[in-house]
Amino acid sequence: MTNLYEFQDKVFDYVTIFTYILYIVIALGFSASAPTYLDDLLFYTKMYISLFLIYRFNPFTISKFTPLDAKIAYNAGIFLLFTTLLNSVLVNYINTFKMVVQTSIDKVKANFVSSF
Repeated sequence: MTNLYEFQDKVFDYVTIFTYILYIVIALGFSASAPTYLDDLLFYTKMYISLFLIYRFNPFTISKFTPLDAKIAYNAGIFLLFTTLLNSVLVNYINTFKMVVQTSIDKVKANFVSSF
């Protein structure tokens, strides 16, 4: 059981760090395909957290609260906050940025075409 616990602990840490890195990459605009990866990663992370919480804290068993339980419960709240607030903020930011870039490109094209 200790090996499974340690494995879950490490994997959860890596996935959490990777998710935060993807948020930073998206916010800074380094990658256009990062939002796709983030959606997939968040989906699977939510599924893992949901199943873990349902399994560990179901009313039919008595279990000892471990540091991993605390970490996952805390991160469940953080993920709910991120997916509710930050995703909508990032989507609006990305859409606004795309609109500004497209408008700038259209102006450059119009000026280029009108110069001939």
